[in-house]
Amino acid sequence: MKPKKSPKANLNNYSTTFMLIGLVLVTFLTWRLIEMKTYEKEIAIDKLNLQGSDEEETLEVNVEEIKLPPPPVQQAPPEEIKVIEDEEDVKEDIIQSSETDDTEEIQEVEDIQTEEVEEPDVEVAFQFIQNPPIYPGCEGKKGKALKDCMSKKIQKFVNRNFNTSIASDLGLSGENVRILTMFTIDKTGKVTNIRTRSKYKELEKEARRVIAKLPKMKPGQQRNRPVKVTYTLPIIFRVEED
Repeated sequence: MKPKKSPKANLNNYSTTFMLIGLVLVTFLTWRLIEMKTYEKEIAIDKLNLQGSDEEETLEVNVEEIKLPPPPVQQAPPEEIKVIEDEEDVKEDIIQSSETDDTEEIQEVEDIQTEEVEEPDVEVAFQFIQNPPIYPGCEGKKGKALKDCMSKKIQKFVNRNFNTSIASDLGLSGENVRILTMFTIDKTGKVTNIRTRSKYKELEKEARRVIAKLPKMKPGQQRNRPVKVTYTLPIIFRVEED
């Protein structure tokens, strides 16, 4: 059995009408809220108490007396100003002219003798000398070539004249022997001030003997003046085993 229902009782048929009515009501309420005016509350001026209370507390403030320093004492100016007049005339010095005229005789000036001041005895190392000493056979060479020639000549001279048998007598066979020597070539080109250093006194003595036999050289120069030149020569050789 199917229930009987009237089509007019279905509310979905009036949903559009209800929605339009709701929109109209919302629009009306919004418009009224916008048009509504508010006013500030008036305050009666005659009711405000702008005066303070009749009974006010009085604060007592103690003010200390400030002592000011006494004013400075002004010194009175002198009663009279004495003007002292110059009694004596000041004589001015007369500056004589140093110029000469044609009639004045010219006196001859004696020769002034000047003493030459000797420069201190300078000693320059062989590495820094401007013009090194010239060993015999190295003439005509300059600069580094001259220094190399001198070093080779001295080494060759020492190798040829050094008595290596002294090291063998000391029982140094199979060892490397080192002797440090240093000497000076003076302003005349002569070898002087020979110094040697080694662990063995016999080898030091032999090194001094050989260096003393070096031939005389042409002295080295620094700023075109003869100077002493220090030369360092390490002597190193190996003693062959017996």
